[in-house]
Amino acid sequence: MICWLSQAQKGTTITLKKPGKYENRTLPAEQSDTKKFGPVRHALQNMYTHYNYYFNANALLNDIVARAKAANKDDYTKLLPFYNYSLNTTAQSGSDIDSVIYHCTAGVLLHDLRNDWIDNLYFLLGKAYFYRKNFDSAMNAFQYVNYAWGPKDDGYNLPIGSNATNKGELTIATKEKTDVWHKTAVTPPSRNENFLWMARTSIETGNAGRAGGLLEILRNDPKFPERLQPDLHEALAYLFYNQKRYDSAATHLGEALDNANNQLEKARWEYLMAQMYHLAGNDEEAVKYFNRCADHTPDPIMEVNAYFNSINIGNDSTGATTQQKLDALLRMAKKDKYVLYRDIIYYAAAQVELQLGNNDEAIALLKKSIANNVDNPDQRSKSFLLLADVEYNQRKWMNAHNFYDSTQAAGNLSDSLEMDRLSTRQPAMASIAGYLTAVDKEDSLQQVAAMPEAQRTAYLKKTLRQIRRSQGLKDEDNTPNINPAVQLQTQANLFDNTAASKDWYFNNTALKSSGFGAFRQQWGNRPNVDNWRRQSDITRMAMQQPGSPDGDTDSTDAENGDENGEEAAPAMANSIEDLEAGLPLTPEKLQQSNENIAKAYFHSGEVFQNELQNFPAAIEMYQQMNTVTDSSEYREQSLFNLYYCYNRLGKRASADSALAVLQRDYRNGQWLAKLKNGSIAPSESSEKSPATQQYEKIYNAFIEGNFNEAQKQKEIADSQYGNSYWTPQLLYIESIYYVSQREDSSALKQLQNLQDQFPSSPLVEKAQTMADVIRRRPQIEAYLTKLQIKRNVDTTTSTVLVNTTPVEAPIKQSVEYKKPDSVISKPANKPVAVNLDTVAVKAPEVAKTFSFNAADSQYVALVLDKVAPVYATEARNAFNRYNKQTFYNQTINTSSVKLDDRYNIMLIGPFTDAAAALDYIDKTKPQTAGRILPWLTADKYGFLMISPSNFRLLNENKDLDTYRSVIQKAIPDKF
Repeated sequence: MICWLSQAQKGTTITLKKPGKYENRTLPAEQSDTKKFGPVRHALQNMYTHYNYYFNANALLNDIVARAKAANKDDYTKLLPFYNYSLNTTAQSGSDIDSVIYHCTAGVLLHDLRNDWIDNLYFLLGKAYFYRKNFDSAMNAFQYVNYAWGPKDDGYNLPIGSNATNKGELTIATKEKTDVWHKTAVTPPSRNENFLWMARTSIETGNAGRAGGLLEILRNDPKFPERLQPDLHEALAYLFYNQKRYDSAATHLGEALDNANNQLEKARWEYLMAQMYHLAGNDEEAVKYFNRCADHTPDPIMEVNAYFNSINIGNDSTGATTQQKLDALLRMAKKDKYVLYRDIIYYAAAQVELQLGNNDEAIALLKKSIANNVDNPDQRSKSFLLLADVEYNQRKWMNAHNFYDSTQAAGNLSDSLEMDRLSTRQPAMASIAGYLTAVDKEDSLQQVAAMPEAQRTAYLKKTLRQIRRSQGLKDEDNTPNINPAVQLQTQANLFDNTAASKDWYFNNTALKSSGFGAFRQQWGNRPNVDNWRRQSDITRMAMQQPGSPDGDTDSTDAENGDENGEEAAPAMANSIEDLEAGLPLTPEKLQQSNENIAKAYFHSGEVFQNELQNFPAAIEMYQQMNTVTDSSEYREQSLFNLYYCYNRLGKRASADSALAVLQRDYRNGQWLAKLKNGSIAPSESSEKSPATQQYEKIYNAFIEGNFNEAQKQKEIADSQYGNSYWTPQLLYIESIYYVSQREDSSALKQLQNLQDQFPSSPLVEKAQTMADVIRRRPQIEAYLTKLQIKRNVDTTTSTVLVNTTPVEAPIKQSVEYKKPDSVISKPANKPVAVNLDTVAVKAPEVAKTFSFNAADSQYVALVLDKVAPVYATEARNAFNRYNKQTFYNQTINTSSVKLDDRYNIMLIGPFTDAAAALDYIDKTKPQTAGRILPWLTADKYGFLMISPSNFRLLNENKDLDTYRSVIQKAIPDKF
């Protein structure tokens, strides 16, 4: 192992390992100080090092990056990655990168260290480690270049960045020679570019502060060369991109466009700039760069997406309307240049039509996209899925089912959200399609049964003929029955001698066609098997269904069959009487037919409700069911489900109507009993649907303070599900977040959505109050700003709400106490004030173990689990309002304490003893979910009771679980 110390500062060495065959040899690098380094040796060493080692290593490294770029495939519907290659891909070229590292190492060790290419080799070595994702080794190599080729005075290292060293200038860069010779014929030193790679390495390792500091120094460095200014802006853009500061990232990327290697990369960066400007809210610049990208990109897919995004964002400065841009997009599809990309163009145009509300035009364009798909399975799947979604949103359930099936068959969906949506909807829509097919069948049978007898008979005859032909049987023979033995028959002459052609029969196409037609006319479509005349074989084959080789009935048909024991119509109809047997011609059969329709509608509603969470569609199915018959065995459960669905949509009046019918007609029913027992969910499956789970995660993200992630996920979920799965709690906490960020318009929008969608929610009144306060925020703030408050002079004593006297009572397993009639009636229920001399009195000793004494003063503690401070404050305000309204003649203080990163504790009280605290809990706890904190789910808070001494210990040891077990043992079944 050799460590090169001669040109580096202390602590900046880098170790290079000798190749195996050179381990026992003294290499030229080790002889650098022993030989004369004249012009000839200098030139030879430069030539050997450059062309034998640096050139080959650099070419191979560039080839690795080029292959990674070729393997990259951008998704233009999402924010593009900053670079058009992935380090994960470059790292897979391990053997090639090892070769680069070998060339760099050999180039250093086998040549005189005084030649001009050593710094380039070390710099290239750092880049090789970087592309292999060995960031520590890369940073070591970059640091070595920084210090080894830093400023020197007579061979001695000078401090980098010192004002004294640089005559009052703060600079770390190496000044480059700018004469014509050095600018055109000499490779510049690597140290300045090395700084930029140090910054990029810091970005990749998550050290944005270090990268930002280095880049900011270089921005103001007077010696940093002009040639690297685009590289500097590229590094700054990459830093801001990773920090999601998109406006700054787009601005600096615009200054780095000249760094693009070709027109495609430049257009790609312009596309990325437009995306970042759009995310930053600068739509005018976004449209500008989308249009610039579309004008000169050589990639038709990028061009189509750029043009689509330009339309999607809105009108630009040219004044072109959305319709004009859409027309231009459709004109692109007619050009031969885009013949292979018409599926993408029509897909983009369909998305624009959907935004304009033209669903029929969008459907037509999506069908064109599918028809013009040549060899793009990914786009085919996306077109089928969007087509299915459009039909689904228009409630064309059978069409939606067909297109979801086509999407499933096409496969190739790459987006996880799209895959989740398909996996949820496709099987559900298959079930619904089966039920609705049964409804259509029963409706058709009832229509035929309602026909006049003569018209019905004619219709059945026609149907019978169609059935027999489809089964390969000839039409029913209505001619008189004549004995064939005495009937004069003229046999067909298959070998017509009068034919003009003298070809043999089987070589004569006309004769073969004539014979085949005569046979089919006489015998119908007979299977090509032995014994084809046998009626039993024909019947058996006709009744045998595809996919059921043994002729068994399909399981779905068996499940949808008559549950009352009546047999369904035979699969093989040989006469009109057989067809009439399946018609509901009697009152009993009509009633059974209606029952089958009601059953199908009910099960369809359950699928919509439980599997798809599509409550409007479920309501429609239940209402259709009750329109058909009011005596169905599923009517009671359908009323219960209607009540549930209306509640989920916030339609309290409709829910009450369904409940009233349920109470009137099924007073002693099982579903009404469930309501009385507090169960309002018809099944647990609805709570486990992907949509519900996704919005629960969004709610938790808001509550826990992960606001950026919550907003991002909500945008994704809303684009997928619309507003069908919003809850009043989610809208309310989202508005609280917007208020805290002073985004009043967004807060008012969500509060209005809450009032419109959930007019019967308990949160509506709170939403109205909050909206009023937000609208008056400027006046309120101005008033408070001008308000002059005269404070009373503080006394020399401090009022401490927590009793500092240690309590040493032992833990009691059970507590007997007499509940007072009312918390309000206890005049002693006031804060315990203890006057302390803050100078002379020492802090009380904290007990080492938790203890409980029912006679001690107690706080009621509301424990908030993973609740952000803004919502903890809102909870405290809610309890203050409740206490003032309910216990108006009492002074009940509230205070919040952050126990640790997970728990916030709100202390209410203190109360004089455990009995008073428990009485407050008994009165308040039932009101919390519906009145005080209706926006906070029950799993986010819980009630406890704690004495001041126990709270001091808890605040010190943070062991909430231990204290909870102590209080649960002391007062069983309470907490």
